[in-house]
Amino acid sequence: MKKGYRAALGLVLIALMLMLFTGAYFREETAVSARVLLAQHGETSVYVGAQGLPETAKMTHFSRQTLLKGQLLYVNQQTPLPQDMPSQQARNVRKMVGLYVPAAQDVSLSEETIYALCDLCADNPLLRTWITAGMRAPSEQHALQDAAFETYRKTMTTAAALSAARRDVPDSGHSEHQLATCFDLQFTGALDWSCQDALDRGTDGLWLRENAWRYGFIRRYPPEKAMLTGVQNESLHFRYVGREHALVMQATGWCLEEYLDALHTYGALTIARETGDVVILCVPMDALGAAFPMPEGYSCLVSADNLGYAVCVLRGD
Repeated sequence: MKKGYRAALGLVLIALMLMLFTGAYFREETAVSARVLLAQHGETSVYVGAQGLPETAKMTHFSRQTLLKGQLLYVNQQTPLPQDMPSQQARNVRKMVGLYVPAAQDVSLSEETIYALCDLCADNPLLRTWITAGMRAPSEQHALQDAAFETYRKTMTTAAALSAARRDVPDSGHSEHQLATCFDLQFTGALDWSCQDALDRGTDGLWLRENAWRYGFIRRYPPEKAMLTGVQNESLHFRYVGREHALVMQATGWCLEEYLDALHTYGALTIARETGDVVILCVPMDALGAAFPMPEGYSCLVSADNLGYAVCVLRGD
């Protein structure tokens, strides 16, 4: 090959390499700078990261006690509620709103949860539904587990009965029913028992599947998420977490475990919607609490998650 051709070919190869390198570089830059869409639900989109927050914001510290009053505390058999958690403030649903919310005589919930249920019942009175269980005191939780143990002991060994009772009824301090935001449902009337999922057997259940999130409620233990939640027998257990958290979980299809894991991983999510964007921040929490940037003109809702993190929902006015 002549020298001129070799030189020309070398220049072409160098040019090609530069083009490839430059293209890869710009693709990488574009990927980094572009918003990462996690999910879309109707006119609402959920993105990774904090979008649209002002660059300057005063850091505001929230105490541990304030954060422990929030709506996202995680609890299961492996993760007990904090011993220093403030006492739960709950009111008897019947005494507060009568039968406007269809609750049994002894059901108590937080005022915020009851108000959210009132909003829900204004749109659908749930005429075929009963709220059968709400907040329980530690002694009530322990008594339920003892009763389950005595029932199982009639047909099992003591060890097997204890294991079965703990499977069905969490230990005191390890149950969501010790939060004032959780409750169980029971459906009445004509039900389609051919449906395996209890939520699909009647009109109220089908409506709740599609709409409960609009009022801040999540189905805490979906049967299809049993491998993640570790709970198989609580398909009609609901929990109030607030509208923004419920919206993200509805849009993504996440259960609470997946949602908290995503917050820990990403550190921030943005809900983009017509009524205004909402930013959800997640930071590690220390023994004293946690701090969040608080832009002027924004309102906030904070919570610990009982897994070492704190979460803040920022809404612009």
